[in-house]
Amino acid sequence: MRVSQVMTRNPVCCVPSDTAQVAALIMKRVDTGIVPIVDNEKDRKPVGVVTDRDLCMAVLAIDELAASGSQDPMDIPLEQYMTEKVVSCGPEDDIDRALELIQQNQVRRLLVVDEQNTIQGVVSMADLVLRGSIQKKQARKMLEEICQPVSTQTKPRAAHAKAHG
Repeated sequence: MRVSQVMTRNPVCCVPSDTAQVAALIMKRVDTGIVPIVDNEKDRKPVGVVTDRDLCMAVLAIDELAASGSQDPMDIPLEQYMTEKVVSCGPEDDIDRALELIQQNQVRRLLVVDEQNTIQGVVSMADLVLRGSIQKKQARKMLEEICQPVSTQTKPRAAHAKAHG
């Protein structure tokens, strides 16, 4: 089975200058936990992602900007909150490849890009489990691996937390 058969097509995207509030409204309206960040609306080349967790940690938790009272966290551009490391696969990749990338990178969602690196969709763990041909045992193993703590600060969120909190 191919990723294109289970992915969510044409996701709503933001640009780096959009605010956290814009991304939060998109997440609410389209019931998603991730918003791809693209270079511009025409080319739609991914430059990062922002997740519901990223926004919660950055906007709701007291960070340096909020503590100083200098700016409302909801008005800060997404480039301040987004994860720049984009993990992606192609629409014609087998879902086993998507599973492998999810496990290796300890993420719950992948961007799906074409050969020109233009965003085509998003595939999530839920998509793979609910619409793919993933067995329960394989899904459990995948979830266990994703949830393992990382001993080093290799994840973008760990670097963000250190830099901004």
